[in-house]
This record gives sequence, structure tokens and C-alpha cells, in this order.
Amino acid sequence: MKLKSFALKSVTFCFAAICGTASAQAATLTTIVDGISNARGISFGPDGSLYVAEPGIGGNGNCQPSPSTLFQPICAGNTSSLIKVTPDGTKQRILNNFESLAEQPTGNQGAGIEAVEFDSQGNAYLLTGFAGYPGNRDLETLNLGSTSTLPQEQLATFPPSTPDKVLNTPLLGQLYKVDLNTGSLTSIFDFAKYEITKNPDSGDVVTNPYDLTVNGDSAYVVDGGGNTAYKIKLDGSDFQAIAIPKNTISSSDLPPGLELPPGLLEELPGGNIAIQSVPTGGAIGPDGALYVGEYTGFPYPEGKSRIFRIGEDDKPEVFLDGFNHITDLTFDKDGNLLVLQFSDTSQLGGDITNLPGSLIQVAPDGTRTKLVAAGEGLDSADGIAIGPDGKIYITNRGVGPQLGEVVRVDGVVVEKVPEPASVFGLLALAGVGATAAFKRKRPERLGEELLAKAEIV
Repeated sequence: MKLKSFALKSVTFCFAAICGTASAQAATLTTIVDGISNARGISFGPDGSLYVAEPGIGGNGNCQPSPSTLFQPICAGNTSSLIKVTPDGTKQRILNNFESLAEQPTGNQGAGIEAVEFDSQGNAYLLTGFAGYPGNRDLETLNLGSTSTLPQEQLATFPPSTPDKVLNTPLLGQLYKVDLNTGSLTSIFDFAKYEITKNPDSGDVVTNPYDLTVNGDSAYVVDGGGNTAYKIKLDGSDFQAIAIPKNTISSSDLPPGLELPPGLLEELPGGNIAIQSVPTGGAIGPDGALYVGEYTGFPYPEGKSRIFRIGEDDKPEVFLDGFNHITDLTFDKDGNLLVLQFSDTSQLGGDITNLPGSLIQVAPDGTRTKLVAAGEGLDSADGIAIGPDGKIYITNRGVGPQLGEVVRVDGVVVEKVPEPASVFGLLALAGVGATAAFKRKRPERLGEELLAKAEIV
């Protein structure tokens, strides 16, 4: 892949091998809103209102196995919503009783409303997740599954569904233009239908649209189930589907005696294993490229998560590596890449509702700094945004009924991180910083009342 031309001016490179480690200062996290079930994406509207996606806790409807839950069943209900906090501090749920899937009876690992984002004209766009085999979504996708021309080995991971077993959740697995006042939805793209007919990564037939970014006339969606990044025109006239390549680990990275679920791992020559990427977070960089972070699939090895850069040639290239379980990315106004880690350790054997995570800043010169270290209050964190006040906001405790919250980062930890990145990544990120022009449109002010903690009405 050829790098775009950058005018490198006054760029200083700082490699970890020769850079010192600064002293640490404890981070301060201020809670803005809490009581959110399986909290996900976070954004700010044109008027400064804060929006938090609440995928919900499913219900007592039909169920299907999900790779997101290591094939434990997730069941349908109408418990998803979107939480809005206005600049004067008023908090409410809108788009109530939206379709939802989650484990039962725990209510963990919800899929429903995943994110809302806005274009430069203030129009709102809504992303819904799914986390499973799309042939079980509704009768229409059931029929698509029965007539699919995909190879049988791609379809064989999941048992065939029947009309009485479908989830009856036709609104899930889609991108919409949404009227937040009336709740009216206009479908722009159906990921479930595309996955079951095209399956862009040629792996198992699963879809879970997870993250949404709107920039210019396009929406960028990262599908963690389909291992694909999408660029979709907001008017629905065109799209590109870009498969994210699998990750390779050594068989020695597997825990001893681990039982391997079928279809998730691929043995390679030399004692290596290919695991699914599970891309989760996406952000448009100051250079106009799409940056995609990955969680990495089962068995969730530590230190193996990568960040890809997808430029004008639509080819994903490894940009940075050496992270743990990335759930979201964003760039700040100075061109720093902020990387949110769901957990600093593998989720295997741990309580997924309480896994200490962290926030890492990657400067334009490649230096990595932990702004919030593990143990400083981030647990199973799942979404990040820069507020109109320039502060960092994070959806925290993103797994479980009513456990989630939005926190504002008021203090930082100055702790440099060992740098495993390639020279390619350092050069590219330095170029990004040299021409940084923060592209995302943001409201000018955030009312101080938003900072007061109160119950959702």
C-alpha cells in the first residue's frame, strides 16, 4: 500500500526504546449518567445533547446461539432504547421498546440500538446490531438462507432455522436514517441480508454491526460479526464492503486444556492459528482514511489487537499493533488517536461485566500514553467520543443490566507504553499529525447542567 503524500513539518519521532517514562498521575472520572443496560456507542447532537445507545437486555422471545456469547443462546425482546441528555441536564429514553437480543436470564451481551451519529446538516443515523446468524432474524432472511448460494461450510456453523424459531427482529442488523422526534426509520442498508447472500469475509455467516461513524456524505460501519468494514453513501446509492483479515497467533498462546468451539479457529502450518479479527471501533483520521480497531476473537489473546488503516485503495493495512481488546477509536483535535481497551487482560475466566480496561493515546509521533490506566475506574468500557467541551467521554461498564454509565475523563495518567508498532505505523501517524485538520463537526458548547448526575426519566 502506498502512503499518501504528507508535508512533514517539525515532526519529532520518539521511539520507546529511547524515550523515558513519565511519572503517573491518577485519572479522575466523573459520572454523567448511569443505569444503562449494555451501554454502547456515545455521540453528541447538533444542540449539544448527549446520546447513549442502550442495546437492552433481550426478553423471553425466541433464542439463537451467538458467537458473541460463545454460542450461549441470546433471546429476543423489546428492551432497547436511546438515552438523551440535553444541555440543561434533562435525561430521557427515546425510541423506547426497540428490538433487543441478550443472554437469558442474565441480560448480558445485549444487541439492539448500537449507535446514533449526525451529519453536518444535523440529520441523525441509527445503527442496530444483531450478533448471530442472519437467517434467524425474520421470515425474509430465513428464506434468503434457504436459497443462499454460499458454500455449505460457511452456512454449517448454525443449524437451519424454521418459521416458528425465527427471532422476529426485522429492525436489527441495519443502518437507518432516523427522525428522533417521531421515531420514523428509513432503511439505508441491511447488513443481515448482505451477509447471508455475499458474506464478504468468506468465514462463518454472522453479522453484528457494532460501530458507526458519519463523515461527509458517507456512513462507515464496522461489523464485528461479519469481520467487515463498510463505507455506505447516506442516500443509499452506493457502498463498499471491505473484509478485515484474520489475526494469527501461536498455538502456545492458547490456554492449556482449552476446549475450542467449532468454526472459530483455523490451524495453520508451523503451529500457528488464525483467529477472527472481530473489528469493533472505527474512526476517520485527519488524513481522511478509515481506522479500524479489533477486539480479536476467541480465545481473546492478550496484546494481539491491531488497528488497520483503510485508505483510498480500500485495502486494510496493519497500522499499529500490540493492543488489548479494542472497542472504540477516535481522534482529538490535535491529531492524537485515542484507543479504548475493553479489558487489559483476556476475558476468559473473568467476569465480563467487570474487566479493568484502559484508554491509550497515540500521539502523531507514535508515542503511546495511558491516559487512564487499568484499575483507574474503566471496566468493560465500550464507546468513546470527544465532547463539545473538548473533554473525553466514555461509555463504561458496557455489559449487564443497568450497570452502564457515561464518564467524563477529567484527569489523566501520564504513563508511556512500550511501543510494538511497525515503522510503517509510526511514519503514517506522524504524517497524520503533520497535516491534522480535525474533520468531525461538533457542537460549540456543552451546558454545565449536563455534568450533574441524575436518574434517567
